[in-house]
Amino acid sequence: MSKKIADRLVDLQSCIDYLEASENLIRVKSEVDLDYELAAIIYKSHQAGCSKAMLFEQVKDNAYSVLSGMLLDREVIASLFGLATSEVSSFMGTALDNWRKNKDRYPSTVKETGPANEVIEKEVDLFSLPVPIHALKDGGKYFNSSVMIVRNPETGIPNISLRRFMVTAKDRMTFLIDPERHLGEYLAIAEARNEPLPITLNIGMGPAVWFAAAMPKQGDGKVGIASEMIGRPIDFIQTKSVDCYAFADAQFVVEAEILPGVREDEGPFAEVTGHYANVDKRWVAKVKGITRREKPIFQTLLGGPESLVATGFSGEGNLLEAVKSKVPQVKAVYLSSGGGGYYQAIVQVETDSEGVGRDAVMETFEAFNPLQWVVAVDTDVDIYDANEITWAISTRFNADTDLILLKNQFGHMLNPMVTINEDGKGATITKMGMDATVPFSRKQELIRVAYREVDLNDYEMQG
Repeated sequence: MSKKIADRLVDLQSCIDYLEASENLIRVKSEVDLDYELAAIIYKSHQAGCSKAMLFEQVKDNAYSVLSGMLLDREVIASLFGLATSEVSSFMGTALDNWRKNKDRYPSTVKETGPANEVIEKEVDLFSLPVPIHALKDGGKYFNSSVMIVRNPETGIPNISLRRFMVTAKDRMTFLIDPERHLGEYLAIAEARNEPLPITLNIGMGPAVWFAAAMPKQGDGKVGIASEMIGRPIDFIQTKSVDCYAFADAQFVVEAEILPGVREDEGPFAEVTGHYANVDKRWVAKVKGITRREKPIFQTLLGGPESLVATGFSGEGNLLEAVKSKVPQVKAVYLSSGGGGYYQAIVQVETDSEGVGRDAVMETFEAFNPLQWVVAVDTDVDIYDANEITWAISTRFNADTDLILLKNQFGHMLNPMVTINEDGKGATITKMGMDATVPFSRKQELIRVAYREVDLNDYEMQG
């Protein structure tokens, strides 16, 4: 990978420069309100068919510009990596596999200073940052694209993840922890000791770090996955007010401590499902310090559409690598936007024997338990085209023999259709698999119609 591509995969400003040069950036010159208006503009633009990033240069009552929409379009994301869209999942899967085999290949350095702490704010005031209120019923201003760093209390190894934080005061935030996350384990240790747990929110990161953070259940040291993507270490800086790390290349860093045993209201929030997550008593972080670049740019997500594309892309590499290790005939995996990036997977399979499609479905469920339905299709089906998937189901799927129902399975708590257990500590749902591949015994019979390849530029046409 070239140094130029590697730089933009870590540094947000380099991403913006590339987006502008490739005509994938819109600069919004008009003054825009952070409360509801900024998110509404990019949502309206996306609904009209535009998937370009937007840089809001004039934010009402705030000194900083805001970027949104960088992760709206799969082709644009792929181009940031210097890849075709179809190559990204395999690329991320390879980076993950390489990291698992040699976690010490690109050790990060912890520096005292870096771009992210060029300026140390004298006063802690989250309301001085351009944190938007996104959807109409959101409970408040939300950080929704920051990469959180926490160090394992027992080993000190940093863990990175994506998490939403609602601003409740100038130095206070509430936030959600999904079940089966490492942060929950670390908090249990800290609370047993009656100690606060130091964290940082790193706002404005390049896509390599963001996608590595989004990969679930990979454990501590996940920054190494991002380092594998770019072929060099990604460095930290030591924080000033808490005992934690921050990314040297972040635009803003919020240094905070999670308070032991404290719970306060968080929500509602417009989640990836297209519904609001409910209000509940959740964890609380007290902000101790804020650092930033000299001229930083704040980054936020368009909660529904942008989160869907981004979470789907980040999960595909992990899922493809896991399923192929059990079913080598699997060629590609797509976590669709319609499935929230979490709940539906389309698996493309090269069938060479009976039952391969069904095996692929079952292993896909096994590899990523938030999934609620999985469809297996043949290699002549475009997994990114919803009409193609519908066609395969309509012509190659028989519910009597090809439908798989899995009852009382783990359900992702953010999906509104799951059943929450009485103890409140888990959720279940019935999952559905569909083997929409041609039965192997009929593979020579059910051949898809095809036509000769032609180039329309070779023909003179009018009208």
